[in-house]
Amino acid sequence: MNALKPDLGFVIVFGYKWTHEKVAKSLTIDEISLRKFDDRQLLKEASKLITEADLVVTHFGSVFDRRFLSGRLLIHNLPPIPFTKMRDTCMIARSVANYSSNRLKHLAKILNLRHQKLENNWPTAWFKVMQGDTKALAGLAHYCRGDVLALEELYFRLRPFDNAHPRIIDDRSTCGVCGGQVEYRGFAYAESLKYRRYVCQKCRRWGRERKAMKIT
Repeated sequence: MNALKPDLGFVIVFGYKWTHEKVAKSLTIDEISLRKFDDRQLLKEASKLITEADLVVTHFGSVFDRRFLSGRLLIHNLPPIPFTKMRDTCMIARSVANYSSNRLKHLAKILNLRHQKLENNWPTAWFKVMQGDTKALAGLAHYCRGDVLALEELYFRLRPFDNAHPRIIDDRSTCGVCGGQVEYRGFAYAESLKYRRYVCQKCRRWGRERKAMKIT
């Protein structure tokens, strides 16, 4: 609706979930702020959450959401969010596979995820929200939480294929992304060095030791 740029649109719902929690949550713009098209307070609350995160998982967020939020923060003269490491499931799927579509709805369907993307009655619901319909806003918040659950499940499915994923587990004798026990299988070579290669017995992700061995 010509509102995909931060100087033309604004944020009405922010969905999120911490991996150690079972329930997805959402922040919504309040009724007064909605009438004024003012997402300042919502942005402040969302920024605080993103600042607390060690790793942010999104779908197409590295291309769209991060820049949209930054654009809105600039307009409101609010401080930037930290450039936290981001894993973008859309970009991961695009890099490791050649599917006909990398949309969240399509990936959830073809990978047979337990959480499927919900229907959001677009664009009718969006028009109703712009008219001040709080019931429609609550419906979009519910839709957004469903997206978050589908995104999380997709992330865990793709993670073993994400070779660029940073290590988030301190114990280097275990898998760097899930903490599972590893089994050593062969070697990985780089110029005149070789590394012991391993596979995680829990998430099945491949990796290699940090310390290299000289080739003899």
